[in-house]
Amino acid sequence: MAFSEEIERVRGVSGELALRRGTAGFEIVANGVFLVSAANAASSRALMATALPHVAGDSLDVLIGGLGIGDALDEALGCPRVVSITVAELEPAVIAWFRRYGGVVARRAADAERAGRARLLATDVADLIGGARGMWDVVALDTDNGPEWLVRGENAWLYSSTGLCAARAALRPGGVAVFWSSEECAGFEGDLWDVFDEVHRVTATDMVDGRSLSSVIYIAVKTGDA
Repeated sequence: MAFSEEIERVRGVSGELALRRGTAGFEIVANGVFLVSAANAASSRALMATALPHVAGDSLDVLIGGLGIGDALDEALGCPRVVSITVAELEPAVIAWFRRYGGVVARRAADAERAGRARLLATDVADLIGGARGMWDVVALDTDNGPEWLVRGENAWLYSSTGLCAARAALRPGGVAVFWSSEECAGFEGDLWDVFDEVHRVTATDMVDGRSLSSVIYIAVKTGDA
């Protein structure tokens, strides 16, 4: 996406962050590496839209790692079966930008926060996953550009066998962990099969500057208690 204006540049927890306005809306760049933009809305929403049908029940608790532009959060808010959403965003500036520039999506999120349905926490999602046991019905991770294209080196833990086992432990029986990736990662898919009971791979498509760009969503299901 071509950008025309830099709105703000700050020193964040993990380095330099820039908020830019492009032809399709806002985008965020971390340490010079593209992170997310409004042009990725379809695939960000697909992160939740593809995961939720795999989960039964009417009182679902959702954890989202990475706020981005807020599209995954907004998709979860649109599902009446979801009763609580916790968003873990490492960078306070990203949360502040969302509140300031997020428009109608940010206003819906603010309403949900006031109602006690949503929480936006400036914290590392790894800490929430590592400290939870059977707490979530959905754990959705959109923290990087995929397991093989990390924005932050420390996030490698999330995609490691140890991190995947922690994500499974954080889920209730029947829960799902869902991961966004800019491309297929056969090794990561194999690692998911080693830890989870079912794994589904779904392709999502964004239109960026008139071009169709595909990304991959991995949905990993925990069917048992362990």
